[in-house]
Amino acid sequence: MQSTQLPPFSKIIAHRGASALAPENTLAAFRKASEIGANWVEFDVMLTQDNEVVVIHDETLDRTTNGKGLVSDHPYRYLATLDAGSWFDPKFSEEKIPTLAQVIDTLRHYQLAANIEIKPAVGKEEETVKRVLQVIDACWQSNMPAPLISSFSPQVLHCVRQHSKTHFLAYLMDEWQTDWQKKCTELNCISVDANHTILNETRVAEIKKTNRFVLSYTVDDPQVAQQLFAFGVDAVFSNCPMEMKRFLSV
Repeated sequence: MQSTQLPPFSKIIAHRGASALAPENTLAAFRKASEIGANWVEFDVMLTQDNEVVVIHDETLDRTTNGKGLVSDHPYRYLATLDAGSWFDPKFSEEKIPTLAQVIDTLRHYQLAANIEIKPAVGKEEETVKRVLQVIDACWQSNMPAPLISSFSPQVLHCVRQHSKTHFLAYLMDEWQTDWQKKCTELNCISVDANHTILNETRVAEIKKTNRFVLSYTVDDPQVAQQLFAFGVDAVFSNCPMEMKRFLSV
């Protein structure tokens, strides 16, 4: 059983782990995030052909592994053989595509809080949500900080709500949506996670007036982060959290 408390947000959330220092969404990236002092990490989950929940960003294997094709077209026994690190640096050649269960164990070991983005294959929305929630319910320990679950897909968030009234949800926006408040109210979202390029002081204030958090992605420029914090943004997702914290003194 997981905790019912969402931990305070740190100003800088390690995007896909410390992805400027280690291959994104690998156990090495999450370990490195902890080593450099990050308290929060963000990562993406999707289903394999045989319904294993894996942590990877792209729908295809080509960019971050030595495999080819769609993640959803392959069973995990094949994905587990792939090199998910050499594309970043040969010294990470032993890194694999981790399962959500493996990442949860790493979060527990390093006491990291997490924003989990659900990225389903088309037509697999409910199936993906059910499997993600099953893994979380089975692996998330009560002494771990509760996760924040996010998605660009209202259908995914509706599915989460159908199966769980207690999980903390964040609504992702890449472009400004005038009906964001209606959707967030329907879904009982506690946070809006938005592309930093669509935020301004007025929009952030509009969200904050509804007593929701505002998180912003992906910010690697300290000056941009400073402006966002001045608007009232609670935290930013960054690929290089150590450099950002050094410049911002947060």
